[in-house]
This record gives sequence, structure tokens and C-alpha cells, in this order.
Amino acid sequence: MCSSGCAGGLGGREAELPTVSVIIPAYRGGRELVELVERLLGDSYPRKEVIVAVDEPLPDVVEALEKLGCKLVVSNERRGKVHALNEAVELSSGEVLVFLDDDVAVEDECFLGKIVEAMRGYDVADVKKVIAGRSLLARLVRIEYVAVNFASMLMARLSGYTVAFNGAAFAIRREALESLGGFPATLTEDFDLGLKCFLHRLRYTFVDSTYVLNYPPASWGEWYRQRKRWAVGVSDWLRRNYRVLLKAVAEMPHVLLPGLVLLLPSLITFAMTLILYNLGRFKAAALLLIGLSSLVSQLLPVATLVTLHIQLAYLLTAAPLLATLLVFTTWHITASKKLSMRSEAYLYPLYLFFYQVLWLVVLLAGLVRVLVLRRTDVEDWVV
Repeated sequence: MCSSGCAGGLGGREAELPTVSVIIPAYRGGRELVELVERLLGDSYPRKEVIVAVDEPLPDVVEALEKLGCKLVVSNERRGKVHALNEAVELSSGEVLVFLDDDVAVEDECFLGKIVEAMRGYDVADVKKVIAGRSLLARLVRIEYVAVNFASMLMARLSGYTVAFNGAAFAIRREALESLGGFPATLTEDFDLGLKCFLHRLRYTFVDSTYVLNYPPASWGEWYRQRKRWAVGVSDWLRRNYRVLLKAVAEMPHVLLPGLVLLLPSLITFAMTLILYNLGRFKAAALLLIGLSSLVSQLLPVATLVTLHIQLAYLLTAAPLLATLLVFTTWHITASKKLSMRSEAYLYPLYLFFYQVLWLVVLLAGLVRVLVLRRTDVEDWVV
């Protein structure tokens, strides 16, 4: 909820406030989308418009959105998120563009005003994302998003530039987006846009004065389908942009290298087990199965079990791994407090030695698929 002083942060000068266009791309739509639009239209910020670009919409969703009075871009065929985003931008009139996924939720009545205030002096802003839900999967994803938010904050505080951001909720000035040529037609339009921001030296900030609620996948199967898409997209992004990324790492290693480790601590633990233990047969089997998993997804559980065996071998007597667990758990608790996010520290061992291993296997399988097999197709997704 907003505090009584939320309007005061904007100085009370309504005529001087920039117009904000909130743009929401959607496929089919649902109750969450309607509730999000209703909440945004009720936001206390005075100069705003809400634009929904929806492909193959459900009839009752269109009817509900029309009653609310937002602007609509409707397509009866599925043209993809990038097309929806760019078409909605053309229809918008705001000086500040706020992009939200259709499955996020906003609780703060002063959400837009806080974004405008945080963007003073900046061109682009990532918005804090908080994972909702009480299931085990939700709690593990919540731990992950502490790292996602903290990495974004590191880039903002230590460099003022970004190479990537999570497109579920972010803001950018219209002139900045136009200078970048709009959204590129890729699987990772948000990552590609972030990298363009780095190349154009757009000023970047992280908004932690407000947040959106993100909902985790409803099941592990849905999580896998999502992460498979992300793995292929990120792998393709790395393949296309590795030279620029190496340049960025050379320019700000104090930001990007710690951020990478925080996002993928399994890189450290898996590397340690490969170096510390003589498990040659299991190492070979893991590498082979990871490669085969890029072709036969049913092998992913087996690849994960073999990889887990390598990780867990001698765990009780492995001082380096236990020390690493302690370091990352301590960091997680500290980062959670810094971001005012709930800590699930008691689950960090499960997160580090299971969830992260599973995600690393999926990511490595995606790299094999893109770099070796030259395949970037993804099921049930239109670019």
C-alpha cells in the first residue's frame, strides 16, 4: 500500500509530471490480467494510460478490458510478444514507458509515481520482483529472485549501466527506446534490449521503493518448459553477443562476475566437485547425458541424478563445499534484508545442491542445443 506521502515525492506539480504509458503484452489473457489493469487504472499517479496488446484473446477478457477503459490492441492470431510490444509502443503517448508481463500483480497504489520518482536522471529502470506463493517450488524460486534483484541492484549501484534485465517489469524513457530501435525480434527481447542499453550508455537504475508480485510456475513440469525456453534464449543471446559481453566484463568485472556467481552458484559448486573428486566415470556420464538431453528431454532427470551424485559425493566430509554453502547462505540472508525480501535461508542447502543443479543442467543442455546442434526453436512460443 502507498504511504500518505507518496504524492509528495513527486512534488505536487501535476502539470510538470511526465505521462506514463503502461504496456502489457498478453496471450489469451485471464483473470490476473484484468485485475492488473484494474489496479493500474486505480493507481494514484494522475497522468497515465494503460495499453494491453493481446493475441488470441478470450472473449470475456476483451469485454472486461473494454469496460475498464484501457486501450486495446487485439489480434485474433498469435503474432508473438515482440510484435505486441512494438505495436503497443506505437499506440502509446507517454514519455515514460512501463512494461509489465500479464501475469504479475501490483499491490502498491503509488506504484507508477514511485517509478517516475526513481527514474529522475535515468533512462531505464528495472523494477524489483517478489515471488508469491507458499509451495516448495515457490520458495526455491523466491531464493533465486533474491539473487536476480541483487544482481540488478549491483549493476545500478556500482556501474550505472546494465547488460540485461528481467522484462517482467521495467521502465524506459520513450526517447531512449526509440534510439534503440524498439524491441528486437528474438527469444530474449529483454536481454537484447538491456545489452543495447549498455552499448548506447543509457543511464540505468534499480527501483526497490516498490515492486511487482511474480507467480512461479504451477508445477515442476511447467517450470521445466519455462526454463528450457530461457536456456535456449540465453544460449542464443550469448552466441550472438559474446564479443560485446566480453567487452562488458573487461569494463566492469567487479559487477558482472559477482552477479554471475550469485545468479548461478552451481557454477562454483559443480566446478569444485569436478576438481576435488576423482569421479571420472560419473563426470563422463554427466557430460554425455547433458549433451543427449538437448535432443531427448526425457534424459534430463537421469542427467540431473548423475550430476547430483557428483555434487553430493563426500558431501559430509567436504569442507570446501560446506564452507561454500555457509558463504552463500550468509550472503542470501544479507541480500534479503537489503532488498526487504523474505528470506528462505533454511532451504538454501536444497536450493544450492538440488534446484541450482537442475537449472544448470537445463542451461547446459540449452547451450549444447544452440552452439552444437544450431537449433533455436522452442515449443509453444512465437517470436
